[in-house]
Amino acid sequence: MASNHPTFQIFSGTDDTSCICMPQNHLASTLYMHQVHTLASNLEKFSADPAKARAQYPWAIRFAMGHPLAPWQRPAVWIDEQKVRFITSIWMGADLGSYLVNEWYAYADRTGAFAINSEVLLDGQQRLTALEGYLLGEFGVPDALGQVRFWSELGNAERRRFLNMPFAQARVHSDDETALRQAYDLRAFGGTPHTEDQRASA
Repeated sequence: MASNHPTFQIFSGTDDTSCICMPQNHLASTLYMHQVHTLASNLEKFSADPAKARAQYPWAIRFAMGHPLAPWQRPAVWIDEQKVRFITSIWMGADLGSYLVNEWYAYADRTGAFAINSEVLLDGQQRLTALEGYLLGEFGVPDALGQVRFWSELGNAERRRFLNMPFAQARVHSDDETALRQAYDLRAFGGTPHTEDQRASA
C-alpha cells in the first residue's frame, strides 16, 4: 500500500551553492547542570542581607532567588495554582528545563554598585519566584497523602531530597542590552500557552 507521507532526506543531493542563511543566535549560551540547592544557597545569602543586594543592584526592580531582574522585564504573573504545580513537579523529579542568567558584570561606580544588566536573570522568573515563595513559607503543597505541607514542616531528609533535584542553569555573557532583550524574548515568547481542555491529566 502506497504511503501518503513525503520522502525525507537529511541532506540534499545538490551542491551547497545556496546563499540562503537562516537566523542564528549570536549570543552563545552555556548550560551548567546544577541542583535546586544552588538557588537555595543564593536565597539564603540574599535573605541574610537584602539591603546589601539592593545597594549592589540599585536598578533591579526585584529579585528572584537572589538574582536581580531588569526594569524591562515583565512582573511575576503566576497564580497560586501554577506555583503549586511547579513545586510539585520538583518533588516528583520532573524535567524543570533551565533558567537563564547573564554572567557578565561591571561596576558602575566606586561604591560597589553593579552596572545595569549585571548578573541579571533573563529567563525563569516565574519558576524562581514560585520556588522562593515556597521556601519562604508563602504557600504549601500537598504531601504524598494529599495534606498541604509547608517547607518549615519538613525534616532535613526531605529537604535534602528536594534540594538535590536537578535544575540546569544556562549562562550568557554580554553587556549589550539589545542582545539581552532579544534573548529574553526568544525564551519568553517561544511557546503557545495550553488551554484547560488540552490538559493531558485530570
